[in-house]
Amino acid sequence: MPGIMQNRGQGLLTMLRITVEGGAAFFITSALIDYGVRLSRIGDWLIRLQIVPAALSLSLATLVFWLAVTLIFGRLYCSALCPLGAMIDLSARMRGSKRAYRYSRPMEWLRTLSLGIFLLIALSAMAPARWLEPFGLYAKIVQTLTHPRLAASTAVTLTAAIAIIWTAWRRGRIFCNTLCPVGTILGCVSRNSAMRIDIDTDRCIQCRRCEHVCKAECIDMQSHVVDMSRCVVCFDCLPVCPNDAISYTPGRHTLSLPMMQPTKPSPSTSSSTLSSITCDNTSTCSKTSSTTE
Repeated sequence: MPGIMQNRGQGLLTMLRITVEGGAAFFITSALIDYGVRLSRIGDWLIRLQIVPAALSLSLATLVFWLAVTLIFGRLYCSALCPLGAMIDLSARMRGSKRAYRYSRPMEWLRTLSLGIFLLIALSAMAPARWLEPFGLYAKIVQTLTHPRLAASTAVTLTAAIAIIWTAWRRGRIFCNTLCPVGTILGCVSRNSAMRIDIDTDRCIQCRRCEHVCKAECIDMQSHVVDMSRCVVCFDCLPVCPNDAISYTPGRHTLSLPMMQPTKPSPSTSSSTLSSITCDNTSTCSKTSSTTE
């Protein structure tokens, strides 16, 4: 099956995702600050689709829905419906195109630690759990800053918001891939998703443009592999490739001309045959031995 889109197009997947993400963030924010009855109704419905509120309300249908979506398409929740993700993406865009992202190794230990702390606090029914999951943190920021009450609470919330904005400006989606418990859980599922961002090594010219726009810092150009556990499926990498070498597609690309591998000769193979095989697989060989044993 070919990729979903041609990379040199207008970036339709990117524009569609940004539209959905912006609309969802707008309606959810409107519901949180109670701006208009109709907007609040749409926002309330989108809030019920948030993973942690759905888990707390034991909404099995919502959880199964997001599990299926992630298994098929990857972390679409993070890129399209998470309001904190929209806030992070907006902050990341302020850095401009001149500041390129670079691939970074995954910090699995920190992801596991953050998830463990969140589960421990959440199972203990402690209030700080709200600060550790994306929707709860975003709701706290919006409600506190639009309806400030206690000075101390407002100061803490403002500090958290500034820290997230600054981190997003510096490292894009680093918060989503190191501290967010929802991102860690979905990352375990999306690691084996049916659809994935794949690099065609036959067409790649090593320009690294895809790596430079990847907010998740998950495109490893050394091995031509995209870490789908950290990829938030933002599609930013698709339209920037000048040679249509990266696509959103099922499976992984197979080389049209497989790289030659050394072969193990049989015991009866003569030294002359072995020498010929060695020369055929080595570009620096200049002659073939003519002696036999």
